[in-house]
Amino acid sequence: MAGTLEVTEELCWMPAGWVFDTVLEHMAAELHPQEPALAARLLAARTEANGGYLDLRDVDLKTLMRLVHAAERAYGRIKGEWAHGDAAPAFAEGLLTQLQQLRDMLQAGQKARMGVALLL
Repeated sequence: MAGTLEVTEELCWMPAGWVFDTVLEHMAAELHPQEPALAARLLAARTEANGGYLDLRDVDLKTLMRLVHAAERAYGRIKGEWAHGDAAPAFAEGLLTQLQQLRDMLQAGQKARMGVALLL
Protein backbone atom coordinates (compact mmCIF):
# COMPACT_ATOMS: atom_id res chain seq x y z
CA MET A 1 0.00 0.00 0.00
CA ALA A 2 1.30 3.45 -0.89
CA GLY A 3 0.86 6.65 1.05
CA THR A 4 -0.36 9.87 -0.54
CA LEU A 5 0.62 13.38 0.50
CA GLU A 6 -0.83 16.29 -1.46
CA VAL A 7 1.20 19.51 -1.36
CA THR A 8 -0.65 21.42 -4.10
CA GLU A 9 -3.09 20.50 -6.86
CA GLU A 10 -0.07 19.65 -9.04
CA LEU A 11 2.32 18.18 -6.45
CA CYS A 12 1.56 14.79 -4.94
CA TRP A 13 4.05 12.49 -3.19
CA MET A 14 3.15 8.77 -3.33
CA PRO A 15 5.87 6.51 -1.89
CA ALA A 16 5.56 2.96 -0.58
CA GLY A 17 3.62 2.76 2.67
CA TRP A 18 6.65 1.97 4.85
CA VAL A 19 8.50 4.99 3.41
CA PHE A 20 5.46 7.23 3.94
CA ASP A 21 5.08 6.14 7.56
CA THR A 22 8.81 6.34 8.34
CA VAL A 23 9.14 9.84 6.87
CA LEU A 24 6.05 11.13 8.68
CA GLU A 25 7.29 9.64 11.97
CA HIS A 26 10.71 11.28 11.61
CA MET A 27 9.20 14.62 10.64
CA ALA A 28 6.72 14.43 13.53
CA ALA A 29 9.59 13.78 15.94
CA GLU A 30 11.29 16.94 14.67
CA LEU A 31 8.10 19.02 14.94
CA HIS A 32 6.73 17.74 18.25
CA PRO A 33 8.65 20.03 20.67
CA GLN A 34 7.39 23.25 19.03
CA GLU A 35 4.35 22.10 17.04
CA PRO A 36 2.68 19.14 18.78
CA ALA A 37 -0.61 19.57 16.88
CA LEU A 38 1.15 19.50 13.51
CA ALA A 39 3.20 16.49 14.62
CA ALA A 40 -0.02 14.72 15.64
CA ARG A 41 -1.53 15.52 12.23
CA LEU A 42 1.40 13.82 10.52
CA LEU A 43 1.18 10.76 12.75
CA ALA A 44 -2.58 10.50 12.20
CA ALA A 45 -1.96 10.25 8.44
CA ARG A 46 0.15 7.07 8.60
CA THR A 47 -1.06 4.04 6.65
CA GLU A 48 -2.03 2.14 9.80
CA ALA A 49 -4.05 5.09 11.11
CA ASN A 50 -6.07 6.24 8.10
CA GLY A 51 -4.79 4.40 5.07
CA GLY A 52 -1.91 6.78 4.42
CA TYR A 53 -3.37 10.09 3.27
CA LEU A 54 -2.33 13.65 4.14
CA ASP A 55 -3.70 16.74 2.40
CA LEU A 56 -1.51 19.82 2.87
CA ARG A 57 -3.14 21.92 0.16
CA ASP A 58 -4.83 24.10 2.77
CA VAL A 59 -1.85 24.78 5.06
CA ASP A 60 -0.54 28.31 5.34
CA LEU A 61 2.94 29.42 4.28
CA LYS A 62 4.29 29.40 7.85
CA THR A 63 3.21 25.78 8.36
CA LEU A 64 4.68 24.76 5.03
CA MET A 65 7.99 26.37 6.02
CA ARG A 66 7.96 24.36 9.27
CA LEU A 67 7.37 21.18 7.26
CA VAL A 68 10.28 21.98 4.93
CA HIS A 69 12.58 22.46 7.92
CA ALA A 70 11.31 19.27 9.56
CA ALA A 71 11.97 17.35 6.34
CA GLU A 72 15.50 18.74 6.18
CA ARG A 73 16.23 17.80 9.80
CA ALA A 74 14.69 14.34 9.31
CA TYR A 75 16.90 13.83 6.25
CA GLY A 76 19.98 14.73 8.29
CA ARG A 77 18.99 12.41 11.12
CA ILE A 78 18.30 9.44 8.82
CA LYS A 79 21.55 10.07 6.94
CA GLY A 80 23.41 10.15 10.27
CA GLU A 81 21.79 6.90 11.38
CA TRP A 82 22.82 5.33 8.08
CA ALA A 83 26.41 6.57 8.45
CA HIS A 84 26.61 5.06 11.96
CA GLY A 85 25.23 1.74 10.75
CA ASP A 86 21.86 2.15 12.53
CA ALA A 87 19.92 1.80 9.28
CA ALA A 88 20.20 -0.89 6.60
CA PRO A 89 21.99 0.63 3.57
CA ALA A 90 19.57 -0.83 1.02
CA PHE A 91 16.60 0.74 2.78
CA ALA A 92 18.28 3.97 3.85
CA GLU A 93 19.30 4.97 0.32
CA GLY A 94 15.77 4.59 -1.05
CA LEU A 95 14.30 6.29 2.00
CA LEU A 96 16.64 9.26 1.63
CA THR A 97 15.81 9.54 -2.08
CA GLN A 98 12.09 9.60 -1.33
CA LEU A 99 12.54 12.09 1.52
CA GLN A 100 14.54 14.35 -0.80
CA GLN A 101 11.68 14.22 -3.32
CA LEU A 102 9.19 15.20 -0.62
CA ARG A 103 11.41 18.04 0.57
CA ASP A 104 11.70 19.31 -3.01
CA MET A 105 7.91 19.18 -3.40
CA LEU A 106 7.38 21.02 -0.12
CA GLN A 107 9.85 23.70 -1.22
CA ALA A 108 8.08 24.02 -4.58
CA GLY A 109 4.76 24.35 -2.75
CA GLN A 110 6.30 26.99 -0.51
CA LYS A 111 7.52 28.98 -3.52
CA ALA A 112 4.11 28.70 -5.18
CA ARG A 113 2.38 30.02 -2.05
CA MET A 114 4.91 32.86 -1.75
CA GLY A 115 4.17 33.83 -5.35
CA VAL A 116 0.44 33.89 -4.66
CA ALA A 117 1.01 35.95 -1.49
CA LEU A 118 3.01 38.51 -3.49
CA LEU A 119 0.17 38.83 -5.99
CA LEU A 120 -2.38 39.58 -3.29
